[in-house]
Amino acid sequence: MAMFFGRKAAVAPLDPTDRVLPLHFFESSVLVQNSNMAVSIVFDEVLDPEKLKIPLESLVKRDGWQRLGGRLRKNAAGKTEWHIPQKFTAERPAINYVHVDHGMPASAHPAASKIPVPSDRPCVVGDPDLLADLAWEAGYTPNGITDYLTEDKPVLGLRVNSFTDKTVVVLQWQHVTFDALGLQYVVDAWQLILHGRENEVLTPCGIDGDPFDPLATGSAVATEEHVLNDRRVGMGGILKWGLGYGVDMVLRAKDNGMVCIPESYWRPQYEKALDDLRAEAIEKGEDPGKVFLTENDVITAWIMRCVVESMGMDPNRTVAGSIAMSLRKAFEGDLIPYASEAPYVGNAFGWGNVLVTAGDVSTKPLSWVARQVRRAINEQGTRQQHMAYYNMVRTSNTGLPIIIFGDGGMYQIGFSNWSKANLFEVDFSPARREAKDAQCRPSYVQENHGPAKPCDGFFILGKDPKGNYWTAACKLKGQWIKFQEQLDKNFAAGR
Repeated sequence: MAMFFGRKAAVAPLDPTDRVLPLHFFESSVLVQNSNMAVSIVFDEVLDPEKLKIPLESLVKRDGWQRLGGRLRKNAAGKTEWHIPQKFTAERPAINYVHVDHGMPASAHPAASKIPVPSDRPCVVGDPDLLADLAWEAGYTPNGITDYLTEDKPVLGLRVNSFTDKTVVVLQWQHVTFDALGLQYVVDAWQLILHGRENEVLTPCGIDGDPFDPLATGSAVATEEHVLNDRRVGMGGILKWGLGYGVDMVLRAKDNGMVCIPESYWRPQYEKALDDLRAEAIEKGEDPGKVFLTENDVITAWIMRCVVESMGMDPNRTVAGSIAMSLRKAFEGDLIPYASEAPYVGNAFGWGNVLVTAGDVSTKPLSWVARQVRRAINEQGTRQQHMAYYNMVRTSNTGLPIIIFGDGGMYQIGFSNWSKANLFEVDFSPARREAKDAQCRPSYVQENHGPAKPCDGFFILGKDPKGNYWTAACKLKGQWIKFQEQLDKNFAAGR
């Protein structure tokens, strides 16, 4: 991917005392190496940056957590490795820390004044990239893992933006460090230390070996075929699909957009979907009590419908919903320990694929689409299905880190659900400048990433304290206008 994104990596200095470890299977993926991440957590209160920094540094220095302070280097063979300092010092800190005191109210700052606020109907409320100068250093453009090979910089960073009435707390990391569930473990442990409960912080499972190596080598043998084996796209179809998808991602101009889905809107949609499926179960003589959908199933289905309808797709066109799933639950007690004993703080992801037609998405009830989402997660989220999937990756000879299901003319919509990271549940009350006997929870959360920015790759960031869901994605320039027009039509029609 360096051919697309330019800058050539320089050689960073090496410290011979560093602990050197190879990258794990998932860390070697181009999907993570082309994603530098920043999550911005906005508090409508003034927090003490040192009270946030010290607990996070303390966490990274603990046994089992030091990899979060690791550096990334290439060895003589050109392979990227972890270089973890034996001891963190002022010259080689545990985290990359920056505090910016803007000395003004957020409303007076060119970026902070654009922090989105909730809406009373589904609405595109802002552009996360307008806050990029809060998430990163001013003028910085993420260049993937290359940025971490050229400096002696830890993979985890903390940037605190202070205003006279708000604090924007930003965690930055190279995606090789952890995924969304790994982020949850980091933030949860950080909070425990902040709240003086260090003794409750668990030690992650060991990093000396790669617990998911059996997926890479094929020693974890699947005893069943993948349920979508007959929907695999051949090389000709991959080239056709990749030409359109790749050109959109790499070359065409895009806009980032943040969508607020208020509880007053999504909850009736969710309850109606459940009622529809229960009524259908009764008609079929089945137990309606077994009907199950999560809120995120319905949110995911709703996003798919809005994308399809706003683009006026051919009803016969295949729509592929690609849902990122953590592998942890499927492999706990097997490849990794149970999270309650020793969490796996790293990357461990698979995919659930929903294959439907644009016509079905736009004409059938939302409950039908949500059921396809739930079915894909249930059927493709088992240990055997994940093993079957990665066996296909290993033997595909395509050079891709994923398997393409559907057909060469399909439209891809991606989903990364961060709800389980519980970012809206963060309580930083001990870090307040002025002590109060109340929790201190975020009012807004967003993410920024780069350089890879696929179109219609939706991050579902979770549910805020008022019950609103937030989701963001990049779309081709001009498409957010059509998306909003579709939201307005659906809202007026009560759907």
